[in-house]
Amino acid sequence: MDNSLIKISSLPLVENPSQFHAARLILLVDVLFVGDTPRKMREHIKNNHGGFIYDKKTYIPITLTGTPESLIANAGTPIVFKFDYGFESDYHFNGNFEAAIFHKKLYDISHLSGLSSIQFVKEEEFIVERYLSGVREYFEPEKEAKLLAPVAKMPAIGQKAMKGLTLVKK
Repeated sequence: MDNSLIKISSLPLVENPSQFHAARLILLVDVLFVGDTPRKMREHIKNNHGGFIYDKKTYIPITLTGTPESLIANAGTPIVFKFDYGFESDYHFNGNFEAAIFHKKLYDISHLSGLSSIQFVKEEEFIVERYLSGVREYFEPEKEAKLLAPVAKMPAIGQKAMKGLTLVKK
């Protein structure tokens, strides 16, 4: 098997849910904010764990691979990244695949599914532009309000006392 370095910027993006479910192997890319750590720890993470400094804060690129089913099953489960000297940080993927597609965090790497290990080129500028400086806010799509939709249950007037009020005695 070929263990050459892969450029994330050249991988095909997952652009809709059907592509996500059709893929054999998915790559989830994000950045982990490892805190406003002391300078010595920032330098250690930068030099030994692929981290980088952006806006005076330390980040590390996250690359998680798995089948679509495993990503769905593990959504919401924190992943703990342990560094040297007892320092650790958690990554949470909330399972919002629509937002992940919008933010271009999912890649189809089905063509790499036979490899025993996958390693990526350090593309700091690309990661900063896509996941930090160039990030746009995601808005959940609103459900259409139906003005002429029938009410599920017609309100009954005079049948029950309103909450907080008592029936008037006759």
